[in-house]
Amino acid sequence: MSSPSSRHPLKTILREVAVPLAGLALVAILDHQQAGGYLSREDLDKVVAVAYLLLGFSLAYRLFCTVVLDLLVAGAKGRPVPRILKHMIGIAAAIAALLLSANVLFSGAFTGLLTLSSVIAVVIGLALRPIILDVFSGLSANLDSAFHIGDWIEIARRGGGTTQTGWVEEINWRTTHLRTRSGNLVICPNSTLSTAIITNFSRPSHLSRFDLKVKLPPELDPDRARQVLTAAVRATLDRSHGPSADKQPDVLITGMEASGVQYWIRFWLNPAESSADTVIDTVAHSVLRHLQLAGIPLSEKVVLHREKRALLDTGTAAARAAVFGQLPLFHGVPAGTVERLAETAAPFRFAEGDTLIRQGNDDNDMFLLVEGAVNVLVTVDGKELLVAAMQAGDYFGEMSLLTGEPRTATIRAATSGAAYRISRDSIAPLIGSDLELMHLLSRNLAERNLRRQEKAAATVQGSHEEKQASLAGALLSKMRGIFRSGRAA
Repeated sequence: MSSPSSRHPLKTILREVAVPLAGLALVAILDHQQAGGYLSREDLDKVVAVAYLLLGFSLAYRLFCTVVLDLLVAGAKGRPVPRILKHMIGIAAAIAALLLSANVLFSGAFTGLLTLSSVIAVVIGLALRPIILDVFSGLSANLDSAFHIGDWIEIARRGGGTTQTGWVEEINWRTTHLRTRSGNLVICPNSTLSTAIITNFSRPSHLSRFDLKVKLPPELDPDRARQVLTAAVRATLDRSHGPSADKQPDVLITGMEASGVQYWIRFWLNPAESSADTVIDTVAHSVLRHLQLAGIPLSEKVVLHREKRALLDTGTAAARAAVFGQLPLFHGVPAGTVERLAETAAPFRFAEGDTLIRQGNDDNDMFLLVEGAVNVLVTVDGKELLVAAMQAGDYFGEMSLLTGEPRTATIRAATSGAAYRISRDSIAPLIGSDLELMHLLSRNLAERNLRRQEKAAATVQGSHEEKQASLAGALLSKMRGIFRSGRAA
């Protein structure tokens, strides 16, 4: 039978019952105009009675499916009634109609016929037991609404065994078809489903929670650990292979041992759209990167008489130089020069909600974020708009530091964290005495700004090299005006 459509219900009903009604009308006419023929009156009465029975059952079946199932039930549930249910009702109606017809045609022998049919049904039932079990299991799955076509489910057999996971593509009389993420088609007998443990990741919500566990040294302050791990997982929310941003992730402590503290990073994703393995890889990569920038190692195994060790030596220029040397701004700068620049950087901690830079101000500090996350906000018509988010490893403020331009955006802390801060006064003697360094910084600065512009507007004319050279020249002129003139503030 057809599923609910946009046609008027009355038209749908008339279309479905037209054939059996026409048949009943034809039989009534023939019955009314009996004028002899090849059949006796008694035989003709039997034929007419059988016709009435068959057409009547057909009419009742079509009315029931159209009015009750397609209009009332499907309308209440908001989805079509499974075809297997209609087929089962149709088979039951057909068997009843045939038995009653046999009773009319073979009156007197019906009891024997019924007994014989019962014996035959038992024999056929025993022979086709697996098939019958599959059919009724499929019917039960449809009626229970445990899963629908398009749901992402996991089938695990009781007592262990292979687990199958995939999208439900089709539910047939005997089998249910799953399409796995690898592109394979898994055909599962419905009788297996009736005894298996089924996890439906699409119900009641399309989001499911997954996790990643990390063991960190016991010497680490738990508040700081939670802060770094939370910032790490939040940094992946807007990525194509990251967790869902519809529910915020969190970090819990699940265990404490002498070897370390177990942290439980929990996040949400839609497994029907994103591979859990891929998302976990994205989160793990971000966690490792944030831990490395923060100088936090993973926990080691317990050894006897282990000496207490420092977690992060932020006071050494070598540690800062290793981080600064990875920044695009300092690409190509000699290692010795990077170390001297790193010596001028001072550790700086901030709390959630602190404003590190305010749009329009003429201060000139540059920040390298090593812990936490910040939001980039631009004020338009008196309203602050969120335009970007920065995580550990990002830097900002370099344009005002090197060229003296006013701040073009407000930077506000989304979480508590830490950064390295470089002031113009501290680097002026180094840059002002090294014209080659100034040229290199201007090119790197132009490259970063140019990529930002090209990302915002892909229609900029001219080659990338030409635009970089032009912008680098303009920036170099501003830098010379600041550092070569002796002005550092």
